[in-house]
Amino acid sequence: MSMPSHLNQLRPHLDRPRFCDPRLDRVFRGLAPAEEAVALVWADGGTSWEGAALDTGLPAAYGERVRRKLKRLGERCTARTVAAAVTAGRDW
Repeated sequence: MSMPSHLNQLRPHLDRPRFCDPRLDRVFRGLAPAEEAVALVWADGGTSWEGAALDTGLPAAYGERVRRKLKRLGERCTARTVAAAVTAGRDW
């Protein structure tokens, strides 16, 4: 799903932040622009996933979809980090 046109007005707020944790960058690269917008609105606080979707002009159910995708991408990132540490002979 592409980003709704009204979100272009929010672009300065929604531009991808620089995260201190490189895992967050890896996870966010797996999101479409509309998904990223929902995640950033949610992370800004004060709303549910459904509310974040509605705040970005998307259906409420889209927020739950983004939450599940972030969880899946985070688990994949963690699994890859563990596998790389094991392969390199480091303790996780």
